[in-house]
Amino acid sequence: MEEKVLKAESRTLTGKNNNRRLRNEGLVPAVLYSHGQAEAIQVKQQDLFILFKGRISESVIFNLALAGKEGEGLMAYVKDYQKDGVTGEYIHLDLYKVTRGEKIKTIVPVELVGTPKGVKLGGILKYGEREVSVICLPRDLPSKFSIDISGLDTGDSIHVKEIEHGDEIEITSNPQNIIAAVTKLRGAKAAATE
Repeated sequence: MEEKVLKAESRTLTGKNNNRRLRNEGLVPAVLYSHGQAEAIQVKQQDLFILFKGRISESVIFNLALAGKEGEGLMAYVKDYQKDGVTGEYIHLDLYKVTRGEKIKTIVPVELVGTPKGVKLGGILKYGEREVSVICLPRDLPSKFSIDISGLDTGDSIHVKEIEHGDEIEITSNPQNIIAAVTKLRGAKAAATE
């Protein structure tokens, strides 16, 4: 598996004008959080797109090559980010440092696999939760939860509590929330009675 690395540098100048100047230079202002401490850093816009292929996910842990601290084995994940709605460029990042042996709380995307048999019979697939909150050690963090929905018939649904995972992962999202459901077409009931 390819090692994910994001290069970063510390920054001393903060504030709106300085952040605008950084963005004009192709850099993204960011903050690295760890145990109540925050460090202002900057990363290259291009490096972010290469690492995340245009779509940031909280379930991706990467090595953070912070200039001057490269040998420290820093690891982090993106907790929050802001994107420009017009250009699609990142304008700010909140990163959290990962400490080995310490559990993290983050979000993991849910991927639906297959076509429900109820849809093949005319039902409609309704999407619910697209991601769930988890608490686990960094080494146990899945990149996604893949859920096979091919067996869903009309009227069936899958809830958060039905996501298969090991004891090492605690899912903290509401267990009753729906991941996917297959419903009938409104006109189908009327047509069936006729």
